[in-house]
Amino acid sequence: MSKEEIPTGTTAASGLRPLLIGPSSGPEPPYPYRMSGPVISGFGRGSKELGIPTANLPVDNSLTPWISSIPSGVYFGWASLLLPPSHPNYSPASNTSWSMFPMVMSIGYNPFYKNDTRSAEVHVLHEFQADFYGTDMRLLIMGYIRDEKDYKGLDDLVEDITFDCRVARQSLSRPGWRVKELGDGGQFEGGWLVEQEEEKASL
Repeated sequence: MSKEEIPTGTTAASGLRPLLIGPSSGPEPPYPYRMSGPVISGFGRGSKELGIPTANLPVDNSLTPWISSIPSGVYFGWASLLLPPSHPNYSPASNTSWSMFPMVMSIGYNPFYKNDTRSAEVHVLHEFQADFYGTDMRLLIMGYIRDEKDYKGLDDLVEDITFDCRVARQSLSRPGWRVKELGDGGQFEGGWLVEQEEEKASL
């Protein structure tokens, strides 16, 4: 790893982590994983304690059978939201009603908070002016960043999450990881993220 890949102001632990995940050509099997559902209320800690708002999806083994066997930890990829036109951040991709954003997420128990149920908490890498509970969300999970772990204090947790966000942005910035449907030169086929419901019904 080059010096340019280690941001200033990080702990030794985060400073030794790579900023890029996976080959430049794009995700490799078993990725990407798909996950979808309505955004539900979670533990209420993301915005209040961490300053990092999260959108939670139901963890349903019947809909996503792979989720029971993958490691708990931090993942990254793309999220699409079916925001209503009245939402201040409504900005759908072309020829669709879905808005697409990079995301980082945790799947697991969050040892720092000692959760006793497995959760899927998504931090969409975009600044929203209003919440979107109940909104349909789709995820393409493109890769795995790190294991979940406990921390000595809140500052260490926030620092690691901030670094996770940087890893996600850097990794997704490459053409092989950018979604074609965003129209920015991406090469990855991510049409499912923006597929209209009537199109799905006709398949």
